[in-house]
Amino acid sequence: MRELEPLSFDRALRDAARELTRRKKTGEPTEDALPDFLLDEETLHWLRESRSKDPLAASLELWLLRLREQAEFGTRRAELARAHRAEPHPIVEPEQARRTLSELLRLSLARPRERAAYLRGYFASSAAMAEQVLRLWEERLLFAERLRTQLASFEVESEAIAEAARALLEDTRSAFETLQIREPAELVSTLLAETASEGWPARLSQRSTLDLLGDRAFFHGLPLRPFDVPEARGAGSFLLALSHAGRALSDAASAQRSPFVLSNDVFDLRRNTLGALFGTLPLSPAFATRRLGLGPSRVRDQQRALSRAVLADLHVAAFRVLLRDLLCAGKKRLHAELPELSYRALGFELPASAAGVFIRVRPRDAQRFAGALLAASRHETLLQTHDEDWFRNPRAIAEVRAELNEPWLTPLSAAALSAGRAAALARIEVLL
Repeated sequence: MRELEPLSFDRALRDAARELTRRKKTGEPTEDALPDFLLDEETLHWLRESRSKDPLAASLELWLLRLREQAEFGTRRAELARAHRAEPHPIVEPEQARRTLSELLRLSLARPRERAAYLRGYFASSAAMAEQVLRLWEERLLFAERLRTQLASFEVESEAIAEAARALLEDTRSAFETLQIREPAELVSTLLAETASEGWPARLSQRSTLDLLGDRAFFHGLPLRPFDVPEARGAGSFLLALSHAGRALSDAASAQRSPFVLSNDVFDLRRNTLGALFGTLPLSPAFATRRLGLGPSRVRDQQRALSRAVLADLHVAAFRVLLRDLLCAGKKRLHAELPELSYRALGFELPASAAGVFIRVRPRDAQRFAGALLAASRHETLLQTHDEDWFRNPRAIAEVRAELNEPWLTPLSAAALSAGRAAALARIEVLL
């Protein structure tokens, strides 16, 4: 084994993370992305033996496990993504054609009148990919066993997240029922918030997203990298773009700190919390009036449509957390429990032939859900301290920036998730 002191090991992990990110963008194979010594089982043993002697060892181990998993399965994930984009399937409605799953999904988003028909074609064509997704999760479990760990040990910061997901579905049962979602097309329409159409920029881009935030002091002096924005398909697209801006801000702040394994949370909780904090800013009436220019008579209708979208998105996020557990449990349990779970979370029964395809499950979805809850608590604190337009307040902006300069060391507790769930529900339900 190549002996490294912790800071040199930290730099090696940083370089490996950058290489994996580069290969993900270019589509190159990932299996050989890591240097041999990071794949050596003695390296992992050395880190585990070092836990009691070096405070950095535990974080080094978690990051090593994360990067090894990405290297092991990155190519497989890329192949699934290509199949989603490139393999055509025959459909008979609303047209006779051969369409890829990606095309069917894009057309369902772009054509509201034909949305349900395109989604029926999507569901009818997804079975083969759903089988591949299930096999991938089975192989990831074997991978974790080979490394003498559990997937949860480096994917889920707290076992309380799954319980929080179940509690959210129960607590919002009545509120979600008011959305009257009974089929996939209605879920998509609610998430897009197409009726909340006033005040948004004519084009959705990185620049227009940052302009929506209004105060560039959030990003001043930070090496902000380009971030993806979705196509403008309703107000929900702007919420998503704002969340991407929040994650980009977290990434830019992390890039200026060291060591890598402390400045970049392996669970991505800070990144997803800041993304959710920015992504739900349009729920605030102050945002609607000051950033979107809406008059008092229009704010209420706009906020109602956005709150419905955020509630539906929280349900989808909770569903991903619990679907992950079913995928890990295997086909028998998936088929037995998916109908009830999907009905409670989505409003309709999702067939097993579309599990993990129509709503994808990614390694850090639990953290995305937890981040949404933590962001609700953070918004409430900022509102109480700096008023409803805190996103314009220099002191609030300085406070958010100061937090980004510190490593994320706060453990995620069941109490924090419970408080976040209560804050999220209070914020949404007052607008429904």
